[in-house]
Amino acid sequence: MKNESPIQTARRLSKRAEQDRCSICGRKLQIEKHHVAGRNQDPELTAPLCLACHAQVTENLRRGDVDMRYTPDSVERVRRALKATAVFLRMLAEALCRWAESLRGPESEQD
Repeated sequence: MKNESPIQTARRLSKRAEQDRCSICGRKLQIEKHHVAGRNQDPELTAPLCLACHAQVTENLRRGDVDMRYTPDSVERVRRALKATAVFLRMLAEALCRWAESLRGPESEQD
């Protein structure tokens, strides 16, 4: 699915970061900056996550065999950054689907 409005999406995520809310679950407690592509690959690309979601992202990176260590090989660095970003975006997409489903009213359950 293509993001028709990436600028608006970035603004929404930025507002969430300004509110110190977790990008995945929306909690406001114990927020940390998650380096989406990896601190060694892109230290500027961060997202706010609560401790629980940050731990889950880290575990998913480990399960996905994503090496977050620095490498001098620029192609390998980009590959690692892309894999790490994909893990984060997959979790974000799943959260968005859950939120969308939670908004269904009783009348839509009959479909």
